Amino acid sequence: MFINMIKKEFIQLFRNKGNVFMLFAFPIILITTLSIGLKSMMEFDNDIFDNDGEKSIIYYAEEEGSEEYSIGFNSFIQGVEDAVSINFEKVTSLDEVKDKVDKYEAVAFVDITPDGFSMYSSKNGEKTPAKIFKSMMDNVLINYSVYNVVREYNPENLRDMVKSEYNEYIENQDMGGVRNMTSTEFYTFAELALIILYVSTSVSESVYEEKVLNTLNRIKLSKSSEHLIIFSKVFMGWVISIMQTTLIYFYTSIFLKLDWGSHVFKLFSMFTALGLFASTLGALVGYSSKKDTAGAQILSGCIFLICFLGGCYVPLVQVILIPVINKLVYISPIYWIDTAASSILCNIESNAYTIAMILPLSLSAISIILYLIFVRRKGGMANA
Repeated sequence: MFINMIKKEFIQLFRNKGNVFMLFAFPIILITTLSIGLKSMMEFDNDIFDNDGEKSIIYYAEEEGSEEYSIGFNSFIQGVEDAVSINFEKVTSLDEVKDKVDKYEAVAFVDITPDGFSMYSSKNGEKTPAKIFKSMMDNVLINYSVYNVVREYNPENLRDMVKSEYNEYIENQDMGGVRNMTSTEFYTFAELALIILYVSTSVSESVYEEKVLNTLNRIKLSKSSEHLIIFSKVFMGWVISIMQTTLIYFYTSIFLKLDWGSHVFKLFSMFTALGLFASTLGALVGYSSKKDTAGAQILSGCIFLICFLGGCYVPLVQVILIPVINKLVYISPIYWIDTAASSILCNIESNAYTIAMILPLSLSAISIILYLIFVRRKGGMANA
């Protein structure tokens, strides 16, 4: 009976060409577009910070109350000075060096405040060194939220990460076995996670249609039969997420030359856990919704929030610098998937993988519990 239900679900799914396109073709288009576009923006010359044998200068100032951010920035300084031809010089304020920055005698000025940091470059326009320096800083933040959780990581790992990010632009650096996470890798994992979350909408729609059908036909199902129907739809969504991950794995490996490394199982397991969460969430919303539009709106809001906090829409560094919101990134499964993937691929030890597994599985369990509570209160699918 259960196998027949699964067959029915997949037949209905593949009859809808729109669903097939969104679930399987769109991820390839999205990832390819972002990867190629970002790759073309990251091609720079080698000795970009070397000014005829002299190192480039970055000025910085630390305001009162900025100790939390200063710890991370000082580790960042060590990593940058070890990796590239840059010297950091501490000053009291921007006014002291503004004229030098404007005349390109220095690359930039960084102000460390109690709320984060800001960077000032020449008012006459940013040159390539300033753009690269800002990108290096931003990418470290994207991968580690360094200014808030740097003390949770080994400082040596942080310095290695800075070197890895510089290697995005400078191909001849000796990284001592540490490999950087490229833009292709980052957006492959981030956008794959986004697409997997959209599986919840297909599951929700399927559950809602089943509920409406049973109500119109006045079909009274036993609880075991009802649970079996819902489970078959959750299972369908979970299998779809595995299919998506497998498809992206082969596509990116063959056509984008993306190296998933020797930890393919870990990477797959994170997306498998996320797929289970997406499926259970979709089933819960579809079962509890009074209207199909209500379910779609709820899921759209949830997906937007999770993806925004995970860095799918805008650089995560911008999210981290927003007060209050920078604490919410830790509730996003995608944030932890991105962090864990970068740690795995860059050979950096952290507990991000464990969290990336536990968080979606815990959210899946919560969704199942809420579903069971809802069934008990309503008395069945026809009454939901």
